Amino acid sequence: MKVLVIGAGNAGRPAARLLSHLNNRVLVNDVRELHELPLKARKRIAEMEDEGVMFRFGGHSMEDILWADAVFISPNIPQDAPVRKMVREAGDLVHITTSDIGRTLNELIGLPMVGVAGTDGKTTTTNMIDHILSSRYRTVSFSSLQDSLVIEGLVELVVNGDIGDRDLAVFELPHGTIRMAEGLELSAGVVTNLTPDHMDEFSDYDEYIERNFSIKDLMAPGGVLALCGDDPVISSLLDDLEVENVVYGVGEKRTVEFMGRRFTGSASIQVRASDIELRGLAGSTFTLNVSEIQTAICSTCGALNCREHDGAVSVGPLRERINLRVPGIFNIENALAAITVALILGFDMEDIKRSIEDFRGIRGRFEFIDEVDGVRVYMDAAHNPESMEKLFEGMEFQGRLIVSLDNPDTLTVRDKERIGRVLAERADTIIVSAKNETTGVTDMEAADEVARGAGEERTIKTESVYDSIRRALEIAEPGDTILHIGPGVVNAYENVRSDIEEALKSVEDCVVVLGGLGNVGSLMARNLRARGHRVVVSDLREDTPLADVLREEGIHLDLGGHDPEILRRARTVAITPALENNRKILDLTGGLDADVIGVEDVLNMCPVDKPVVGVTGTNGKTTTTGMLKSIMRVAGMRVPEHHLNIQGNTELVPALQARLPGDVAVVEIGTFGRRGEIRSSAMLSGVSVGVITNISRDHLSAGRRFSDYIECKGEMVEVAEDLVLNADDPIVASLADGLPRERVVFYGIQSSESGGVVPEGRECPKCGKPLRYTRRTMGHLGDYQCICGYLRPQPDVMAIEASPGGFKLVIGQEMREVRLATPGIFNVYNALAAAATAWTMGLEIDDIVRGLESFKGVPGRFQELSESPRIILDYAHNPAGVRAVMQDLRGKGRLIVVNTVASESGIDGDREIAAILKDADVVIPASYAARRASDILGERAVHIGSSRMRAGGGTLGASREQVAEAVRKALELAGPDDTVLIIGEGGYRYAEESIR
Repeated sequence: MKVLVIGAGNAGRPAARLLSHLNNRVLVNDVRELHELPLKARKRIAEMEDEGVMFRFGGHSMEDILWADAVFISPNIPQDAPVRKMVREAGDLVHITTSDIGRTLNELIGLPMVGVAGTDGKTTTTNMIDHILSSRYRTVSFSSLQDSLVIEGLVELVVNGDIGDRDLAVFELPHGTIRMAEGLELSAGVVTNLTPDHMDEFSDYDEYIERNFSIKDLMAPGGVLALCGDDPVISSLLDDLEVENVVYGVGEKRTVEFMGRRFTGSASIQVRASDIELRGLAGSTFTLNVSEIQTAICSTCGALNCREHDGAVSVGPLRERINLRVPGIFNIENALAAITVALILGFDMEDIKRSIEDFRGIRGRFEFIDEVDGVRVYMDAAHNPESMEKLFEGMEFQGRLIVSLDNPDTLTVRDKERIGRVLAERADTIIVSAKNETTGVTDMEAADEVARGAGEERTIKTESVYDSIRRALEIAEPGDTILHIGPGVVNAYENVRSDIEEALKSVEDCVVVLGGLGNVGSLMARNLRARGHRVVVSDLREDTPLADVLREEGIHLDLGGHDPEILRRARTVAITPALENNRKILDLTGGLDADVIGVEDVLNMCPVDKPVVGVTGTNGKTTTTGMLKSIMRVAGMRVPEHHLNIQGNTELVPALQARLPGDVAVVEIGTFGRRGEIRSSAMLSGVSVGVITNISRDHLSAGRRFSDYIECKGEMVEVAEDLVLNADDPIVASLADGLPRERVVFYGIQSSESGGVVPEGRECPKCGKPLRYTRRTMGHLGDYQCICGYLRPQPDVMAIEASPGGFKLVIGQEMREVRLATPGIFNVYNALAAAATAWTMGLEIDDIVRGLESFKGVPGRFQELSESPRIILDYAHNPAGVRAVMQDLRGKGRLIVVNTVASESGIDGDREIAAILKDADVVIPASYAARRASDILGERAVHIGSSRMRAGGGTLGASREQVAEAVRKALELAGPDDTVLIIGEGGYRYAEESIR
């Protein structure tokens, strides 16, 4: 006949292959495209096409249905699927059912068969049974271990003509394929347990139980079913069971709870394990007690499943001491099931004992992988809460237990919080991979759910099994045990095993980063670690604020010196730029048998693999960067952090930060006023979107001109593909001249409610004449024009009704209200820069608003440390920054300023800052530079003794002692309604500890 098989899944494929083998012309239809099917299915389909089976993917057609004489519809096709209606409308077609397929196979095979059903333990039990039976017979076995579904395996036997070479068949019957087994006749069967799993595939628990327990309908005349009496669900079904059965178990009462239902109790047991002695990973010993049980052997002719005579041989009572090599209570139950089946099939107890004691386990079932530095590594397929509880029942470990877990979800979604709780009861540390090994999808939320159940403090989240095992090896000590578990051990055994073995192999080598506690060194180490290298940071320093970050990412720390043994084992030694010409370091590495690399090598080894936003400008870089990261994270993106206590990132820091793992990088790019600096940093960072916040006079010492500084900031235009520019800054806006309009997004404040602007003049960037302002929002920012025709461009992203506390954000035709947790007109500009960048990258306006409103500020940026008196800490270190902060300070009492600045523009910058501070009531110069410029402040200046001496260096200006003395003086002078403003890098570094 011409047969149409609907569905190319696990039911449709074997049915089609069998029907084709029986000389029918077979066409298989599936609504999915071929590439949407699992790889194993695609390989099988290619083999079937070679055998003459036809396939058509991407939908069902009436033409194909009318072509056919008969149709087989996979049981997985929903009853309300449109194709079923099409088949009904087609008229008189022969309908081939799953029972037709099963009966045909049963007739063609003619072998005694054993089937194993249930939730957990099917694979081990199937292979234990096969191990015993194969000592006497030529068996064929199908299970997840053999990577073969039972029906596909049986069809394979028929198609290849291998039936005559076999005496017995033993196979797993998972719930997904047991329906295809309808029509087969089993000489013996097993139900291991019926705990809830795969529940998203069933309407309720009763349907799941009924599906798995349907093995009872497959029993041949005279066949016997072995059932676990410890399982309360199975126990509740025994009274209505009409087939011959034998109950086995250890006699423990258990409880199963699901969706408000509670099953308790146990059955009368005929094959029991007593006097159990668990020997940890070495296995167990127990006494086997067998009461009189019925076998499947005819008492008249001795045949198996005899159809001619009544009566069967009985066996027992028996008593035997059994030594199992495989560990755990769960394996005792599996062994009892296998022993029971062997007795049912007429095996002698002596042969059974010899075979079961010789069983050494199967792959993926508490399988020993290797031992590394005294740490033993195992893997097991436990993947739901019940199987995990059984796995650990009675199990003892000498050292700590570190559990590595792959994503518990397959195509089935499991209760991951409960899994976390179960593991937390036994494991010292849980390391969970977010990768679903069945689908290949990385789902970090799944790892988060496990962590919520286990407790965040004892859970480590990774992206792969490889990373998990590497992390486990890094925290393990001699005597500890690492156990990897999860559904991937079944569904992707080779991949998971390979990941584990590669991780074990990798610990033999390591990369040592000398000087790895520095800014550049730490980022070199983190990038190498992110690329899978085992990394050790070796540094003379004994501690670092980065210790937790480095350890969390799996980097070992060798602090307080350079351990010769660690260096001896190193495959590679990475030297930071600061140490490249250090004689001691060169002597240290000269005699090593290791590759020596530098930062350039690390940059080449770790290419940029994501979009990168580069933020530059005189002021607002750090806050704009923070706001943009907040938006990205609200939108579900991962954004790498450098975790360094620095401001105004320069040189190599942005380039290394951009290479850290994430979906998008946002890096701050500063300058010391040197030409080529921003261009080089942006190019090394792979900047694709460049942001320029504003340009004010800064870094103008040593004879540098403002025009040179402008040219430095403008280098971003040469590198970035897209630009986000401040329309309200005449110099920044002018950088767009000559560029295609589509490359540029302008932002600006269209209307504001602020007053008291501290003005700053600007010359026209075209003709050099003074600009005329029709509206100022801050310093030199606002709505400007020149008699030469140069004027402010219209913003694409704008704020209206802007005030220090918020604004209305307008992008195109959309408008949203934005409330800022960090107030200030300067923060309105920072928010607009972040919003314009996010919009340029395709983010939605609602995500932009949520990200801005959830941003709580960055340390040292208008950071409020106290309410009474009000104490504000700000990193402002140049005239424009100080002007912006002063503009937004309003209070009832006096304003007291602690000035720790040493301007990068020298005495001119210091004097300009002092002039801006004339609006304060009291100014306390904390740095020598601030004191030197304070003569214009008159009586407002209140001096401290230590500021007479130079201290610090560069922009640091003030030392810890100078800041502490100035803060003490400010707090002595301040009343409860006064405001104390602390500005400069010295204040940023030292003021908080002084206030405490």
